[in-house]
Amino acid sequence: MGKRTCWLILGVISLALVCSPAFAQNKANWPKSVTIGAAPIGGTYFVWAGGFAKLLNDKMGIPGNVESTGGPVHNVQLVESNSLDFGMVTNAPAAEAWSGDGWAKGKKYQNQRAILPLYTTYFQMYSLADTKIKSIKDFDGKSVGVGPIGGTPATYWPKIIEMAGVKPKRIVNASSADLNSQLKDGMLDANGNSLGVPWVTITEIETTHDANVYGVPDDVCNKFVEKFPYFAKGFVPKGTYKSNKDKDIETLTLWNFMVVNKNMPDDFVYEVVKNTFANVDILIAAHSSAAEVKLENVIYSPVPLHPGAIKFYEEKGIKIPEKLLPPK
Repeated sequence: MGKRTCWLILGVISLALVCSPAFAQNKANWPKSVTIGAAPIGGTYFVWAGGFAKLLNDKMGIPGNVESTGGPVHNVQLVESNSLDFGMVTNAPAAEAWSGDGWAKGKKYQNQRAILPLYTTYFQMYSLADTKIKSIKDFDGKSVGVGPIGGTPATYWPKIIEMAGVKPKRIVNASSADLNSQLKDGMLDANGNSLGVPWVTITEIETTHDANVYGVPDDVCNKFVEKFPYFAKGFVPKGTYKSNKDKDIETLTLWNFMVVNKNMPDDFVYEVVKNTFANVDILIAAHSSAAEVKLENVIYSPVPLHPGAIKFYEEKGIKIPEKLLPPK
């Protein structure tokens, strides 16, 4: 083989490498590290975000820092202002933010773009068995914890309780861990959250105490879904906790999504989504609810998708509903 031929072959190989998708990306505009907005320590979001941070670091070489925030409402606000790279949100707060309804009080948060379906959130409550409380309809005159201000439970549990026609003595806002401590000390009668199953706080308290775990009664679910169509009826499967060994727990559910700011680079988002679906096992190892991270679930997004995510889903044959295409 002549010298000129060798150089020609090397040139063709070099050109192919430069032009291939793996080398065509402009990584100069990619973040060198990222922040992931979760929720207070002790909830599913914080555990889940840890798995996502590990995935980004192990598979993309992008270090991630999990931020303890107030939860979905707070995460929407932080992503809107570009103060977070990734935010975990539930459908109702994100949708209300987009339209300016509910908690958003007329202000529209439309910089958010969804990239990943996460898992189903279940509204869950528990009380120590000696309180005799077995339903939210037993809350008249009681003290009830509903999580930190800015989170999904703090935003919607008071509305659910009101729709049930009961009047607690007080509603308490604090982290899941703080509320659990107050409940064990007798300062609270019930503690609620909205998150995936199992809720580790309940499984832990059931190792030392007898507890009653309950959700939202069917009649209240029906009225709530009619008023807030972002919600759906669902069941915490029997056997999830000791107290529901033989029966499902009826309750309200919401989808969870990962959102980013609309200005996040398209090629970076594409690679994040691609690597996530290729390594879901890392997320499942962090929390079993990640088994719900499936391509077809992206259509349940409460807000438009990011263009980088759309490119990936369309390559996989997912038809994106027109309402989820970003505004032009």
